[in-house]
Amino acid sequence: MWPFYRSCPEISFSSVESEYDFIVVGGGTAGAVVANRLSAHGGAKVLLVERGPVADSWASRVPLLSSDFASDGSRTRKVLSVPQNSIGRSVELFTGSVLGGTSRINQMIYTRDVPAEYDAWRDAGNPGWGWDDMKPYFLKSEQALYDCDARVHGTKGTMIEWSNQTSTCFEFPGFSYVTEASHKLGLPWIEDLNSSDHPIIGCGALHFTRDQNQHRSSTYHAFLPFDLVVKRSSVLHILTNTEVAKLDVELTSMDVNDRSRVKGVVIKVRNSNEKKTIRIRRDVVLCAGPFGSPQILMLSGIGPASHLQEKGVPVIKNLPAVGSNLQDHFGVSVGFSVPMSHSLPSLEKRPWLFIIELIKYLFFGTGMLLAPVVQLVLFASSSMLDDDGRPKEITETKMETRLPDIEIMPMAYDSPEHPEKSRGMFSFLNVLLHPKSRGTVRLNSSDPSDSLIIDPKYLSNPNDYAPLRSSLKLTLRIREKMVEQGYPLGDFGSGVPEGEDDASLDKFISGKRNRTTYHYSSTCRMGPDNGKEDGGVVNEELLVHGFANLRVADSSIFPWILGTHLQAPTVAVAEKCADMILSKLFQERST
Repeated sequence: MWPFYRSCPEISFSSVESEYDFIVVGGGTAGAVVANRLSAHGGAKVLLVERGPVADSWASRVPLLSSDFASDGSRTRKVLSVPQNSIGRSVELFTGSVLGGTSRINQMIYTRDVPAEYDAWRDAGNPGWGWDDMKPYFLKSEQALYDCDARVHGTKGTMIEWSNQTSTCFEFPGFSYVTEASHKLGLPWIEDLNSSDHPIIGCGALHFTRDQNQHRSSTYHAFLPFDLVVKRSSVLHILTNTEVAKLDVELTSMDVNDRSRVKGVVIKVRNSNEKKTIRIRRDVVLCAGPFGSPQILMLSGIGPASHLQEKGVPVIKNLPAVGSNLQDHFGVSVGFSVPMSHSLPSLEKRPWLFIIELIKYLFFGTGMLLAPVVQLVLFASSSMLDDDGRPKEITETKMETRLPDIEIMPMAYDSPEHPEKSRGMFSFLNVLLHPKSRGTVRLNSSDPSDSLIIDPKYLSNPNDYAPLRSSLKLTLRIREKMVEQGYPLGDFGSGVPEGEDDASLDKFISGKRNRTTYHYSSTCRMGPDNGKEDGGVVNEELLVHGFANLRVADSSIFPWILGTHLQAPTVAVAEKCADMILSKLFQERST
């Protein structure tokens, strides 16, 4: 069950070549995919530059131990937000800083969202981004390791890398009570959360990116394995612990559309002043994430002119939307006490239990080390709930016309920013799927190593409260049905709202049990450049407006945040970006 692993081979800073066809900046969730695809065909030379390390160890492959909340934090970039007026404190924001990025530290959840979300992207002025356009890119790299519909999931083929699977049973008893409670409330069971043929509102088991050996299947493990990188060593170079100081932009362009070109990338060793400029023959692809990608653009003089001037960065192109439109799925946790054995903290409180679970994992691929903190999820539309949070009597046809705007994640763990670990806890994280609030990412200085100024502006739009109120009421109705079944959910002090009136719920929403869900997006959003902060940064080919060979491919390009977990859509964006680049390359070579 536990084969021998070899870490991805790297090159040293001193041995990096002076010129490449493609430079991929950021080797995270998206960058690992783009580097794989661009180096697979045509002999093009690719340099992948990653800010973090490889950091490949035994523990980094174990699902539970590799999650950020259970790790030493060495693979995570943590930034404290500016103080949030709505909640009275700053929030610690996490992203992966390692090969594979956030796919190395997240909860491994694989969800795609519903087709109507992508069709809305297309209809907002982004041709080629509807569901029918995107579906092939989900299937391209997916290896579904369970009995499923091959029309919906990738199950076979020569280009299958990224594994996912469902849990065959619930590790903690609370989850079974949740499914029964949901049924009694009239929420249907969703057989496949990623199928457009099944209800989009209801309760369903989650899919997780784990491979056939029950190891974490990050994009690093899936797309940059040792044998592949060795085989492509003549065309694919991977450079870690390296920052991009800025892009070297050629203002006088020979492009027929009068667009500027990036002619080089200035890189530097982290925690050092050693720099060099690498020339580029074709494209630079920014995959540095929703914080890193706008940071690199702004360091290069591409962004809001007034902000760049304030930080002493020469303005190359005034593009106000860079670093604007930041969105995240704001979450509010309702928590209850349960027997310690029904909750994940039992592993910490009972060392002998950890040994048993380790044996179960090593020899049978089962148990708590699979990270069963969350195993199922509920999606609902606040417009379909009555004033008490109960689902209304509504026809199936009408149900399909209501997009979910709230998600409830039951967890065998306390789920606010600062969880209670001294007792057994079962909680419900109420997630706002379509926030109206939008924040910003801004430079602190022109130093690429300096921290960023990040302001998510949580709850700054008052319209974000109503869906969360409905979600909290639905959670309390689920709790009632679980107690009716005999499940011992006990009150935990401040873990529940004081009442169900709007004032009490709003006080709870903006209180101490809220958090980020680490789903950051839209800081380099796709759409037309209207010269304002709410405009676009990239076009439908993911080219930065005004540039012929500078693209962005990560969750920062989402026109607005999707109503789902962002890992799988980010990989699909990377697949589509690489396909567009290669199609252009092959077309040029054939003429």
